[in-house]
Amino acid sequence: MDSILGSISAGPVTTAGIRIVIAGQEKMGKTTLGSGAPGALIVPLEVGYAGVQTPKTKMLQTFAEVNYLVDEITYWAGQNSFPPMWTVGPDGKRTLIFDSATALERHIHDAIIQRDPAYKPGGNKVITMESCHGGYGKGYNLANDEFDSFLAKLDILAVKHGINIVLTCHVFSSKVMDPTAGEYDSWDLLLHSPKNQKTYGKRERIAQWADIVGFLYEPVFVSQDTGMVKAMSQGKGRVLGLSRTPNYMAGNRFGISGEVPIPAPAKENGSGKDGWNTFANELYKSRGIDIFNRQ
Repeated sequence: MDSILGSISAGPVTTAGIRIVIAGQEKMGKTTLGSGAPGALIVPLEVGYAGVQTPKTKMLQTFAEVNYLVDEITYWAGQNSFPPMWTVGPDGKRTLIFDSATALERHIHDAIIQRDPAYKPGGNKVITMESCHGGYGKGYNLANDEFDSFLAKLDILAVKHGINIVLTCHVFSSKVMDPTAGEYDSWDLLLHSPKNQKTYGKRERIAQWADIVGFLYEPVFVSQDTGMVKAMSQGKGRVLGLSRTPNYMAGNRFGISGEVPIPAPAKENGSGKDGWNTFANELYKSRGIDIFNRQ
């Protein structure tokens, strides 16, 4: 065995791919922003990608298909060879975009329910995540194990093969109980969470796994000038929140704080390249990590 102490290094790891979650409400441009990454390949797991002019696979509708694709990419990455339709930038970088983590969770849950011995396609008995495999949270535990295995496969692509990993994620308005501040509303990732302070769900797992969780939104203000309460745009366009606030789930491991203005997609082709490079510039300034799209 080679010396482990001999492998000690200092400074940021610039050869590994970055693992990113882009969260936000529907129609905010999460997929378009991710599509601006270098050498992007979109893996659609739900409808909503038709207008994005970026190489993409067919829409995957089962967790078995998703696993097969990741295994296939891992194999070809080991051969340093990919299909010609997955174009790569001049710097040799690639980005894999799963759209979305919320849809991926649905596929995992479907797979877990179908493994229940009582499940019969087209049968009259309704089996849910709460009741499958004997209930008492066993279905969710099995789903968490599958999700962990999936993230571990993505780690290999990121760390060993230098592929950036992006997962988009839907959000919902959630009640947060903060022991220091009490209860308040916040935008949270639309993934299962037990919320019992004892066990973790896929929401907690992906938040811990990601190097960056960004919240994409358009700031608004509330107006009561006409006697009616209205939410109106602040005219700032979209921003990507990269550090935690009481308003939304976000954070990163690179010391980036605040919000980054994200330019609108290019009118001629809907490209999110400008938005991606604006975000990439913040990462480069903070840690010298280069994920720019130079195409």
